[in-house]
Amino acid sequence: MSHDYYEEARARIGHAERSRLGVVTKEQFQRFAVAVGDPNPIYFDDREARALGYPGIVAPPSFVSSVLGWDAGPPEEELRRDGTTEADVAFIALPGAKLMGGGQELELGNPVVPGDDVTIERRLVDVERREGKSGPLTLLKTEKRYTNQRGELLVICRETIIAR
Repeated sequence: MSHDYYEEARARIGHAERSRLGVVTKEQFQRFAVAVGDPNPIYFDDREARALGYPGIVAPPSFVSSVLGWDAGPPEEELRRDGTTEADVAFIALPGAKLMGGGQELELGNPVVPGDDVTIERRLVDVERREGKSGPLTLLKTEKRYTNQRGELLVICRETIIAR
């Protein structure tokens, strides 16, 4: 029988954590564009980007919300059983829960450009209980807001995380 995390999670609704991710470089987002197979010239060529009204090259829209970690990352033995780190889920605070993605929606703000110093605010917005074939599931509705050094909104990422 799986653990029901519903009540524990409900007590955390509204809890938020804010942290600085770091400065975005063109190499980071260009590698991302290549890895996801998106050769759009606005990620690689200032002239092409300016012709479309951008200040210069920009990052793919899903870049900042797709990066799980902006540092080298922990050794494998420090990962949780589900592959996340404690820092990834600290704002949820459900020790022992197995977590998996349950969907994501992006709201795009200003384009991300080289030199942007990105900050993330993670917030637990809502919690639902569902019955699965193997027992109760807790659906965690989260919101991640990414801003730059000027406080401009870059992306809002609304996610559902399934805990069991």
